[in-house]
Amino acid sequence: MRVLGLFLVLVPLACGSPDPGGGGSMSGGGSASATSGATDGTGGGTGGVTDGSASASASASAGTAGGCSPGLVICGDLCVDVSADPDHCGSCGNNCDQGDACVSGNCVRDCAIGATLCGIECVSTDSDPNNCGQCGNACADGMVCAGGVCTGSCPPNTIQCGGACADAASDPLHCGGCNEQCGGGQLCSSGNCTCGPGLDACGFGCTDLQTDPNNCGQCGNECGQGTCVNGACACAVGQTSCMGQCADLQTDVNNCGMCGNDCANNVEVCGAGNCACRPGLTECGGQCVNLDNNPNNCGQCGMQCDQQCGGGQCVQDCGGPFPDQCGDSCTNTDNDPLNCGDCGEQCDSDQLCVNGQCRGYTLAPCNMCPCDACNGNCCQSDFVDAAVCINGNECP
Repeated sequence: MRVLGLFLVLVPLACGSPDPGGGGSMSGGGSASATSGATDGTGGGTGGVTDGSASASASASAGTAGGCSPGLVICGDLCVDVSADPDHCGSCGNNCDQGDACVSGNCVRDCAIGATLCGIECVSTDSDPNNCGQCGNACADGMVCAGGVCTGSCPPNTIQCGGACADAASDPLHCGGCNEQCGGGQLCSSGNCTCGPGLDACGFGCTDLQTDPNNCGQCGNECGQGTCVNGACACAVGQTSCMGQCADLQTDVNNCGMCGNDCANNVEVCGAGNCACRPGLTECGGQCVNLDNNPNNCGQCGMQCDQQCGGGQCVQDCGGPFPDQCGDSCTNTDNDPLNCGDCGEQCDSDQLCVNGQCRGYTLAPCNMCPCDACNGNCCQSDFVDAAVCINGNECP
C-alpha cells in the first residue's frame, strides 16, 4: 500500500522511469562539506591517530574560488579536505586502506601499542634517535637513543638498529629484530607481535570483535549501516531490520512506513513514513506528474492536449524555454530532472538537473537565497518552487 501526501523532506532513492516531466531554472553558487580525519598525537600508550579534526566528505561543499571554501579541493561534485579525508587523501581518489586514517595528506595506519604518532609516522620514543623521549627531540650526530635518552653507546640487553638502541623483547618498532614492526593495536611481547587484551588479529591490525562493525563477531563480518553489539550486528536506534538490512521506516523509499513498501522511483519520496510526490510534481489520479509538460494534465489535473504540452499550456510546436520534445511533452533537457540530458533520463528524487547532469540537493532552511546554511551554494529553483542547497557550484 502506498499513501500519497505532500511534504518537503528529501532522501536518496533508486532510479526508475515514470511520466515525462521537465522545467526549472535556478541561480546561485557553491556547496558545503566536511571531511573525516585525524590529528597528530605525541603521547604513548595505544598510539595511533587520536581525535578527528576535520569534517566529512559525504556531501559537497561550496563557496569561493573554484567553488570550494578555502582549504578544500573539488573532487568531482564534492569539496573535500585532502589533508584529512581518507577517501581523497593527499589527492582526489586516493583511498586509504580500511582502518587507516588520513593525516596531513598521508594514509596512516594505527600505531602499535607502545608506539607514538609523531607527525605521520609511528615511532618508538624509547629508541628513535629523531624522536628520543618525545617527538622532535633529535640526538646529536654520533649519539644513539636508549630508554628515551640520547647517549654515546647502546647499553647491554639492547640491539643497535642504526641510531636506535632497542629492546627487541618489547620495542614495537624493533620486535624480535631491527625494523620488525608490529601492526596497529599490537604489542611486542617476548619479541613477538601480539594483540592486546580483548583484541583479535584481523588483517594487519587488531580489533575488538565485540564492537567493530567491520569485523563483528569474526573478521570480515560487516554490519553495513548497523552497529556491532556484543559480537552481533544490530540496527542503530531508529532503524528496523528489513530482510536483513537496516532501514529507517520514516524516510526509506524502499521501506516507507513498513518493510517492503516501495515509493515510486524518481517521482516519490518518503517522509514521516508516507510516500508523496517529490517537490515539483503534483498528484493527479494517483500518479505524480509535471503539470508544465504532461499532455494529459497540462497546467492542471485532467487537462488533456490534442498536441504537445509545454509551460503548462497546449502548444502546436515546442520552442522558446521548452525547446526539446519528449513524446508529447515540450521540455528543456538541460534542467528537467525527469528528462535530464535526454528524453527519459531521470534523476533520483533528491536530485535536480544542472546542464543536463543530475546533482544532489536539499531544500534550503532559509526558504530564500542567499542562505548562509548553503555555504554560498543557494539556488532559487523553479522546478521545486523553493530555494535549495545544491551540490557543485552551478545552478540550472
